[in-house]
Amino acid sequence: MVAKSMIREMLDGMPPGLEEALVLSKVIKSIDVQEADILRRLVLDAPSTGHTLKLLSASDWIEMFLTLSIKGIKVASSMPSFNMYLEDVQFISARLEELRQQVRRVREILFDPQSTEFIVVTIPTMMAVTESSRFHESLKKDGAHTRRLVINQVLPPSASDCRFCAAKRREEARAFRAILEDRELGGLKLIQAPLLDMEVKGVPALRFLSDSVWK
Repeated sequence: MVAKSMIREMLDGMPPGLEEALVLSKVIKSIDVQEADILRRLVLDAPSTGHTLKLLSASDWIEMFLTLSIKGIKVASSMPSFNMYLEDVQFISARLEELRQQVRRVREILFDPQSTEFIVVTIPTMMAVTESSRFHESLKKDGAHTRRLVINQVLPPSASDCRFCAAKRREEARAFRAILEDRELGGLKLIQAPLLDMEVKGVPALRFLSDSVWK
């Protein structure tokens, strides 16, 4: 079908962040059809820092791009030289409008402090703390709501430390001091997650970790 082929070509030229927004819109659509008393909280493990910021910063531009695309197709379709059937024009316009509404819905959800909270997750190393500080600064600039910082893979207490463990604890202590003194991270509520001797995979492991973190 000509219309579907044209849509694919237009989407290939879309700005970065559209793919992430559309994936998230599918999740949100599934939430909307759930009963409030059935689904109380949804946790999304966001992609890397760069992908998350791209999604947040690009949402306005994506919506504007789609709006202009819809207007452009309608204007072009009125020209005699525009070689496309009316039903194709209507199909493309309807599909782009659907995408625009999905992107708008995603943005409304992401930036609503009553429904969404971004939780920064880091590890106790200086490099990770520095990246997390920049990430939180970018989140604030984009208008995202953040209250908590999870510090993952923290060494558990031990009666005796080997040389390696002692060095790691010194590194962790330095990272914790940097967090508390950091202008971006110092005001967040800190939550520690211990370093485990197993991969956190599956429901039992997640329950074990949650008991350790939210005790």
